[in-house]
Amino acid sequence: MRADLSGKVALVTGATKDIGKVVALKLAENGADVVINGRDAERGLKVVEQIKAMGRKAIFEKADIYKYPEVRQMVLNVIGKLGKIDILVASGGASARPDGWVPGHQFFRDIAPERYIDFAMSHWLSRANCVRAVLDHMIERQSGRIILISADSGRVATPRESMNGAGAAATMLMARALASEFTRWGIRVNCLSLTVTETESYKEARGTPLGQVLKKIEQAIPFGITKPEDVAEAALFFASEESKQITGQVLSINGGLSSPG
Repeated sequence: MRADLSGKVALVTGATKDIGKVVALKLAENGADVVINGRDAERGLKVVEQIKAMGRKAIFEKADIYKYPEVRQMVLNVIGKLGKIDILVASGGASARPDGWVPGHQFFRDIAPERYIDFAMSHWLSRANCVRAVLDHMIERQSGRIILISADSGRVATPRESMNGAGAAATMLMARALASEFTRWGIRVNCLSLTVTETESYKEARGTPLGQVLKKIEQAIPFGITKPEDVAEAALFFASEESKQITGQVLSINGGLSSPG
């Protein structure tokens, strides 16, 4: 689809690669100025250059969305440099942490209890950090679009996804509750719920022992594996005026793999 985001400023977290990057580029293609967030400055600046080549403004802001003080400072930096934030897309957070650990697909019995909080942070609390950081600014402006990226493991019980799914379910319930709270300020909150998506990380996982499981899942998807571009199109819809009557909703993008209730 095409949308007119001219004059809008979008902050996309986890935008140095994969889904966040493609979403950021899609918003820029439709007129938005975009803030690229991530922990990898080299990758982030490459995305910035791609957006600037479209004639849009773009900056990179380094911040770890697990850490609220960093996220809050990032938001203040963006407001200082670009004047406002109209759109927040909260993505990322599930890639390898500085210690090399990844909050991925594991049977519950194999997850060390001290890692439980990391799953919650990756799939839920990192999103809460982003929302809280932009909230006061959006309240002041009496407008805003918030799009949270989550996963269908929070809607459909799935083996190896007990902790990922719990965090995703928390994000979805939070999105619905916040949507109700934020209507008084003209702020809309919606959630994109994903399943198997062909990201760089997913391609790497195909070469691991999990690869056979992933292959079976791919074969079960009626309309084929989801591409990051599919997610970007849905994010653009929620960021645009075309979705002005929609808030508090969860949209699954899963190629027909399941039909969550």
